[in-house]
Amino acid sequence: MTEKKGRTVATIVYLLALAAIQWWIVGQGFPLNEKLLWFANGFASLILGSRLLNPHFTPPADVATNSFVAGGTLIAAVAANPPDYIDQAIIWAAFTVCTMCFLFALLILLVKRTHGLETRPWVLALERVVRAIGAPNNIFTFVILVLAWVFHRQSTNELFAILTAWTIIVGLNPVEALIQHLGWIFGKFTRGQVEILGVVAAHQAPGLVLIRQDDDIRHASGTLMAISDDQGPTTLGVALNYVGRDDGILLRALSLPVPTALKAKTTAATVGHGAATLLSLEAPEAQEVKVLEKISSLCGIVDSDSDLEFIQIEVINDRELSEGRLVEVRLRDADVIYQVIDGVTREEAVQQKNKYGYVRAKARKIGKWNADEGKFEPIEWLPRINAPVFVKNTDEFVHNATAVGHFPGTDYQVSIDISDAVTHNTAILGILGIGKSYLSIELVERMIAADIKVICLDLTDQYATLLAEFIDDAYQDEVTTALTNAANGRPVAQGKDEGGSIHAFNETVKDRLAQFLSPETEQSILVFNPAGFRVSKQVTNAYQGAAAFADLTPSEITAIFSSAALKACQDMGMIDRARACLIYEEAHSLVPEWNSVASDGDKNATAASARAILQGRKFGLGCLLITQRTANVTKTILNQCNSIFAMRTFDDTGKEFLGNYIGTEYARVLPSLKERHAVFFGKASSCDDPVLIRLNDRQNFVGSFREQQPDEANDD
Repeated sequence: MTEKKGRTVATIVYLLALAAIQWWIVGQGFPLNEKLLWFANGFASLILGSRLLNPHFTPPADVATNSFVAGGTLIAAVAANPPDYIDQAIIWAAFTVCTMCFLFALLILLVKRTHGLETRPWVLALERVVRAIGAPNNIFTFVILVLAWVFHRQSTNELFAILTAWTIIVGLNPVEALIQHLGWIFGKFTRGQVEILGVVAAHQAPGLVLIRQDDDIRHASGTLMAISDDQGPTTLGVALNYVGRDDGILLRALSLPVPTALKAKTTAATVGHGAATLLSLEAPEAQEVKVLEKISSLCGIVDSDSDLEFIQIEVINDRELSEGRLVEVRLRDADVIYQVIDGVTREEAVQQKNKYGYVRAKARKIGKWNADEGKFEPIEWLPRINAPVFVKNTDEFVHNATAVGHFPGTDYQVSIDISDAVTHNTAILGILGIGKSYLSIELVERMIAADIKVICLDLTDQYATLLAEFIDDAYQDEVTTALTNAANGRPVAQGKDEGGSIHAFNETVKDRLAQFLSPETEQSILVFNPAGFRVSKQVTNAYQGAAAFADLTPSEITAIFSSAALKACQDMGMIDRARACLIYEEAHSLVPEWNSVASDGDKNATAASARAILQGRKFGLGCLLITQRTANVTKTILNQCNSIFAMRTFDDTGKEFLGNYIGTEYARVLPSLKERHAVFFGKASSCDDPVLIRLNDRQNFVGSFREQQPDEANDD
């Protein structure tokens, strides 16, 4: 007989017993008065609640129901109008307890977080207390005692019958015990009906058991079994996978403690002598096995060689695994998230001559999710070996305006502090066509929304189009025209250092950038192509009124803009947040590495730009550097980029450089990164460690971000 059927039989027996007591002892029938309250409360609430509705645990919703019904019974008791004021006070006190239990249960339902993310101690403590009070055996026994005292204490027979019945039913559970014993006896005589899965071949402690089957039936992952052990208690087994065969196929199973509610059923299914028998559970019973709630997402178990930073995962089901996917493992009563970054194949001996080949994944610890702050917190330990590992999934990703991306396949999002991204400098590194420009455009829009002025130096002229809705065309044209006019001409001076248009251009840039960066200026962005200005410098002393000239390179013009931006920010004083950002698009051409330049002029210019960036942080000036050639960008600036978006790249120099920032494990995955994916790390990230994220799609970002920033974008 199943446990549910046994509880139903017990309910019927108890009902008949209570009805007999009510008919012959208490009420001489079923009168519609206070003599019937104890029976109605006992049958409708305690018996049905504790035997059928909440046999094992009582969720807050059922606590609210129980306390409401109990309170209603007490209101009926008040309506009976007991003459004694003390009795009335007792009833009202009991009603107050039920009311408080009802209200607190509703409060928990309103404030408790879902998906197992509740960590607030006051919520957990309150829920524990409410569940204890609102369990059917507790709250209705309390009400029965109140009713027995108020309405039946004058009759010794009535009081004795009620209290004796409740003591036996609640304390001893005689019918359930009898049914369980009869089931055990029946099982002994019908043992052949128990389906034996196999015998225990070996224990791979901790928590793994090898079971040798004599048949060729394959049991699915998650199949439940009872595993007897001659050296210890019976355990609950959860099938994992098949790992080899000698005299029979070998099934590997997780060995778990048996939940209290399943001990009777597990014991009845046990045959002893190290055997494993199939265990069939009904849906409510299966809820007692927590691992079954996520069995469909079980991907493996923690393998050897794991450490505080990484875990090795013996992969059992790789259907949803890929680089960057998040996995979850239980550690010290907390669900800790790791990110898969590598995988290898392995082979090991299982038993005797059996070999077991499998894939082993490597995952880096991300931390425990803090739902309040929307970020991961560090956990300073590692899970036990053979602990089950589950893939994290979500049905639908909902974009968050503060997030720059999310972990692939989940709704865990990674946010960026745009002020820190500017003041501590940010680099976007990767090959062509993988989404660098759209990411930089998103960051620029975040800067504009945060009142950070943007000076974009772009050799591609792409930003003028992508950022057109933020650019004041009249103001842009005015500034560009002034700079172009200052750049024109080749005035000759006796000494070569005084000749050319470089001096007029430099002064005009200083004046215009100082005006632009002033808080009084409403415009937020200026875009320039350094290659579009033909600025001359005199390279020889004058002879007979003539001299040789050369045009400034993009690197030299970039240095002029960088130095002018620093000067303007310095004149406004120190600040603890971002004030202005220089964007170096195609940075390998604007601030090249010393061994990638064609002249000493570019070396000096790059050094000048680097000085501006090095000194700019305390004045609110920083840079966003975008390049596809990491090796050709000056490391003086690149080393100052505290935040890095590393996208797909192939060159060894770039991977070696990035390995110092994000770790060699993440650097190895860079050549295989998908489009719109990046390894993000740095001060501006909401995560303390490097993480592989799926970047925002432009349309989703615009839709969510601008909804919160309706006035930040300029309407054309």
